Amino acid sequence: MIIIVEGKTDIEKLKSVYGNNINVISTNGMGINLAILNQLKELSKNNKIVIFTDPDGPGLKIREKISDFLDNKCFHAFIDKKNIKGNKIGVAEANKEDIKKALDNLIEFNNENQTITWDEYIENEFFLKENRIKICKKYGWPQEISSKKLFKWMNLYGVKN
Repeated sequence: MIIIVEGKTDIEKLKSVYGNNINVISTNGMGINLAILNQLKELSKNNKIVIFTDPDGPGLKIREKISDFLDNKCFHAFIDKKNIKGNKIGVAEANKEDIKKALDNLIEFNNENQTITWDEYIENEFFLKENRIKICKKYGWPQEISSKKLFKWMNLYGVKN
């Protein structure tokens, strides 16, 4: 298993929790480039890739970029930012228990099928903020994701209406 994080402090945090034998790669934050993406694609042929980015806007963009590049052939670990105390919100600031919980409950998205149509999504009012928040809480996803991203993730995760 190779865990993808945003920066050096995230690597240090994971090593403080799991020891030095954990395989972690940094994207260098929003500096992720084609070379890193190609490296991850190559590594994904023989390794389980886990995306573990910060629960903020840049973290979501990095997660989406990697996941799309790997055709969703990867796993996702999420931390609820409400559990993080302090000014910064990220993997490096999370406590040991939340990190272990996130990495013990990996999510795999699936490109194979559409489990809910856009019409069903609208009819069930999943687009409403309060419903989006409930769904995100249930699956441990960041509550700030857009309605379109929620629709996409619900299908990738196989959520039925």
